[in-house]
Amino acid sequence: MQRTGIVLLVLTGLLIMAGSGSAQKITQDENGMFSTGLLSRVIGLEEGNRVVIQSAATMTGSIRIRTVPEQKVSLEYFLKSRSSDRSRAIDHIDMVAVDLDRVAGGVRLQLRAPNPPPWETDEATTIEIEISVPVNSFLEVNATYFDLNAVGPFSGFVVPSSLGRLQVSDVTGQVDLTTANRRLTISRISGEVSVETSNSTLEAREIYSPDDQAVFRNQGGDIRIDGFDGQISVKNSFGRIELIDFRPRGDRNIIRGRSAPVVIEIADMTGEQIVVSNRFEDIDISVPDDLSATLSLSVGDEGKIEVSGLRFLADLIQRDRLSLVAGSGAGGINGLIRGDGNIFVRGIDMEEE
Repeated sequence: MQRTGIVLLVLTGLLIMAGSGSAQKITQDENGMFSTGLLSRVIGLEEGNRVVIQSAATMTGSIRIRTVPEQKVSLEYFLKSRSSDRSRAIDHIDMVAVDLDRVAGGVRLQLRAPNPPPWETDEATTIEIEISVPVNSFLEVNATYFDLNAVGPFSGFVVPSSLGRLQVSDVTGQVDLTTANRRLTISRISGEVSVETSNSTLEAREIYSPDDQAVFRNQGGDIRIDGFDGQISVKNSFGRIELIDFRPRGDRNIIRGRSAPVVIEIADMTGEQIVVSNRFEDIDISVPDDLSATLSLSVGDEGKIEVSGLRFLADLIQRDRLSLVAGSGAGGINGLIRGDGNIFVRGIDMEEE
């Protein structure tokens, strides 16, 4: 029985090697990286639309995701290794397994590697992946050290935790992305949104979320949102907040900054409510010059409040507080500065814009 077990183990190891580096021609590029040729897999998606990508924590690389009209998942990839010699690089490549399987409700891609990894600190084994999935698939990606670039249409996209760059576009449902210390970009999203990064830029374009409050979080990096229609919650510390071409909806629009400017350009507003607060820096709000809203603004001891380009009636005027009504006062804008900082509200002729 012991002899049979050993034979089976050896055969299994040979099969893994034949499926990765050993059966492939290994080439070396100008940077000294050893690489397989292009490897590929295809699997039909018989039921469900969920595609799950899981990677071992010891693997790094990049993942590109695109959609196709066919009910299949197509995978193309390169395995690469930076090592002191070809033999060692091939050994490392052979230790990586790429499994594409049908599971209940969809397909799962698993990237396996030893833990702890056999490569030294000055070595690396990576994988570059391009995967095509059916239109309107729901993606869940658990690949901590991978950069991700995905273009839909997708029905949903979830990255629970990452340390790579994330770029996701064209999603009609849930978008829940979390990374750290890397750039995060989303565009053309219509659904439930929650995105977070730190110490890098968070960018969003063409976001539509009228029913659910979209959530944006950063710390130590800028938040730039261009073209938002819906309810929003933005929080940032030590990074600038820019909310351009903003069309608020509902009464749960909250923007909070700290130690960096907050700049908001409201393109359209009827009866909505907005709360903007900042600490130790300015708030600058541009609004249509025919705005109908009640404004309640307050600053710290060293701050000032300036309102220009609007026709309004003042309800309260104090050195550090100003309450006024523009138009019929249908909506509401509350602005608050704690510590040093000023509040500027500017009326803009949107027809001239």
